[in-house]
Amino acid sequence: MSVKFYLVPKPLKTGEYPVRVSINVKKVRYITTLGFSVDFDAWLPNDKSASKKKTTNFVRSKYKNNSGMSAERMNTIIKTVDAHFSEYENDLRSAVPTVDDLRAELQKALGRDEQPAEVKKAPKAPSIYERLEEFIKDQGAVSQWAYATHQTWKTFSHHLEHFGPRVKFEDFDEAGLNRFIRFLRVTENLEEKTVLKQYSQLKWFVTWALRKGYTKQDYILKYKVKFKIVQKPVIFLTKEELLKVYNYEIPANQTIVKLHTFDGREYEKRVIEAGAIAKTRDLFCFCAFTSLRYSDMAKLKRTDISDGKIYITTKKTNDRLPIELNSFAQAILDKYKDCQFPGGLALPVISNQKMNYYLKDLCELCEINDPVTKVFFRAGQRVEETLPKYEYIGTHAGRRTFICFALSSGIPPQVVMKWTGHSDYKAMKPYIDIAEKTKAEQMAIFEKGLMG
Repeated sequence: MSVKFYLVPKPLKTGEYPVRVSINVKKVRYITTLGFSVDFDAWLPNDKSASKKKTTNFVRSKYKNNSGMSAERMNTIIKTVDAHFSEYENDLRSAVPTVDDLRAELQKALGRDEQPAEVKKAPKAPSIYERLEEFIKDQGAVSQWAYATHQTWKTFSHHLEHFGPRVKFEDFDEAGLNRFIRFLRVTENLEEKTVLKQYSQLKWFVTWALRKGYTKQDYILKYKVKFKIVQKPVIFLTKEELLKVYNYEIPANQTIVKLHTFDGREYEKRVIEAGAIAKTRDLFCFCAFTSLRYSDMAKLKRTDISDGKIYITTKKTNDRLPIELNSFAQAILDKYKDCQFPGGLALPVISNQKMNYYLKDLCELCEINDPVTKVFFRAGQRVEETLPKYEYIGTHAGRRTFICFALSSGIPPQVVMKWTGHSDYKAMKPYIDIAEKTKAEQMAIFEKGLMG
């Protein structure tokens, strides 16, 4: 339990600063002001880390604010609130309170619930941000959100706060939704695909609030908006590129390597953190040889491997998959068989973020630099971005490489799906289209060879 008292950063017109309380009980937080304000110089620091003995008072003795309230009265209120919530948490035991519970308990501590019913003020309705916090906690528990999903909602929360710190559910009528979309496109300068994602999250949140009875504003259910989404190219390595990465010997640290841009210009690159790049090479290739996602590769244990197969329950779909090990994947496992990793892991795991960083360096060193053009819309304008291929390669390209190579090699989609855990052809269609295009190109080469 944590109860903290501090001054609001912005003073009132009188020059005094409102006193604010932050109450955190079992990770449920409620923040509000206590109804009185003080001069900045009259407020005493109460930082436990600054002194072994906690300061007795928060307001300097013999002080009176502009409303005539004495320091003694203000300090009494603060101590009463602090003591009340210490007892309250003990009484809760295993129960978890809501924000409304904390608000009601604060009123009790301040003695405001003892007023006659006819003079009581109606309780302040929770803000949209308090409801959003409840939504994330509710849906996160029900759907067992991964860390990455929680991060996407954190991003959404930031965008919503930038859009309007005091925005309410009722504001999302047709005009409000138009403003929100325009804000994401113009003010935040987001790609159209990201705008669609943020709007979809808002719709999910508001629909949940409607179901809970927190709002009656249901215009979002009939709101129509068009998003210009361009299908981005599926980035994967060809067989030649994959084998080049697999067999690449990482130069020692500080080695200067001569490289070429996709238009033939020569430049130099200094090798930094060669050891991390070498591990990244092995981890990426293992994903490309087994179809594993980063999340599944990162939790692979030695006990998950037996009889030439990997037996793994995927983190994303919770499917139990047996995957046969080919000689390339087995060679990578053998390389680390005598190493001891935390938790019995089979491979030297690097965080996804760092691995993506090192992977771009690795593929740049391997000169996987064919120009790749992505087309997208931003603020209503069509944008074309052409970069060398290595700039677009991330950890998931390993899984894509496996799927594309397997399909183009003639392995039936239903067999590939047994390895990858895809449940329907819809998710596989982009890869099948690539495989069909590759096979057509190979047939053209075959025909050209026949014709001499």
